Amino acid sequence: MIIKLIQPPAKNWLLIAAELNDPPMWDRFVPCHTTESQRWQYESTVKIEAASTGLALKQCKEMLSKGVCVFEYNWEAADDDILLHAMQVADQLNVELTIEASSNAA
Repeated sequence: MIIKLIQPPAKNWLLIAAELNDPPMWDRFVPCHTTESQRWQYESTVKIEAASTGLALKQCKEMLSKGVCVFEYNWEAADDDILLHAMQVADQLNVELTIEASSNAA
């Protein structure tokens, strides 16, 4: 599993998990992953850590694909809070966090 915090030009910060061990028949419309899957662990950790800090974010269902899960942070969230949350998620999952900010970010 790879976790990236990305700030694309047209969206707010995105927290992306890639290279998830989804089963071959994975479909975003028919959940088929178990509680032992990396997808479930990632989604659960993102939600638990957000709830503990009061940070608002939503799953980007249009960006879901086999092996990839994406959450978008609320536009009103402070950059420091977003970074802290992303670091907490990576720490909980024992994965390195990669950060990519757009070149025109403030």
